[in-house]
Amino acid sequence: MAKLWIGVDIGKTHHHVAAVDGEGRLVYSCRVANDETSLLTVMAEVSTHGRPVCWAVDVTTGLSALLLTLLWRRQVQVRYVSGTVAFHMAAAFAGENKTDARDALVIAQTIRMRPDIPILEPSDRLLAELTVLTGYRADLVGQRVATLFRLQELLTGISPALERAVELNRKAPMMVLACWQTPAAIRHAGVDRITALLRRGHVKNAAQVAEAMVAAARQQTVTLPGQRAAAVVVGQMATEILALEQRIAAVDDRIAEHLDQHPLAPIIGSLPGMGPLLTAELLVHTAGMTEYDSPAKLAAHAGLAPVSHDSGTVSGNHRQPRRYHRRLRHILWMAAFTAARECPTSRAYYEKKRAEGKNHRQAILALARRRVDVLWALIRDRKTFARPTPTVRAAA
Repeated sequence: MAKLWIGVDIGKTHHHVAAVDGEGRLVYSCRVANDETSLLTVMAEVSTHGRPVCWAVDVTTGLSALLLTLLWRRQVQVRYVSGTVAFHMAAAFAGENKTDARDALVIAQTIRMRPDIPILEPSDRLLAELTVLTGYRADLVGQRVATLFRLQELLTGISPALERAVELNRKAPMMVLACWQTPAAIRHAGVDRITALLRRGHVKNAAQVAEAMVAAARQQTVTLPGQRAAAVVVGQMATEILALEQRIAAVDDRIAEHLDQHPLAPIIGSLPGMGPLLTAELLVHTAGMTEYDSPAKLAAHAGLAPVSHDSGTVSGNHRQPRRYHRRLRHILWMAAFTAARECPTSRAYYEKKRAEGKNHRQAILALARRRVDVLWALIRDRKTFARPTPTVRAAA
């Protein structure tokens, strides 16, 4: 029976499936609905044309979740052909058409010719839920940031002094703006009333915030054009931001609960700079640290390792990589940036790199690369990071 390589161009409502044999001939091509019955039917039809070696998809998000689950339940090997790889591989085949059928064929031909394409492994329940929670949190944070920027713009149109007086990314100003939005309303409310409101919300320095906002409101007595409508919108936006912050806090609690169940979470979280959120995202984007067999590969995937840029007699040149996992690099960067400020060991390594002539960005990247080795050793030995104890000198 002929061997088959099957490529699937993933879509929202429909996928396109293409199968090629060992000589690259197209033996099957079909558009299939994204439902269980249709997908099982196509799997059975493909099997009548030969023995499937493996399947491949170009999307690993929720769009392909049903297909991947059905394939894994049948103990089928599945590989992941990224969009970048598929785009460049398409240039190797004749024609410039861009159709779902051709994309599926390119994916199938790619896995036939390239056995090094990474294999997708089933995600366990914990990582799947962490993926959903971290993605949802990112959406909530994005909504909060967008709403906050718009609120700042509208508040400047009401009272520039009021917008400058307080940090709007804090809880206290949002509580005040949810109730009073204009200088006249804030002056009328007064310091005592605003302070009482903030104290009910368990805000620190409630009196200072109230005094600052009332003082800013007293600097303006004129009414600006569009102020009435802007005040209504600002009040609604402030209420939305407070609600978003509560939802973000609730998601953070759920992420922490899930991390308590993962065996690697205490190890990763013990590394300076790796808080609960970064730990969860690192586990999500590395499939629980199972996608790499060495720290060098993890560093290369995160864009922390320079790549050679040699040609002819010119050798020994290196440059920053252009193709890497940008979110993974951001996670490791933020952890290293935090550790450089809080951990004496990381700070010493950072200062060493600065003394060697590296700028701030280069020193943080070097620290992040070094911390990959440390993290790998901790996971290998199943140990948590031991912070150095400060030495106490005896009094003379």
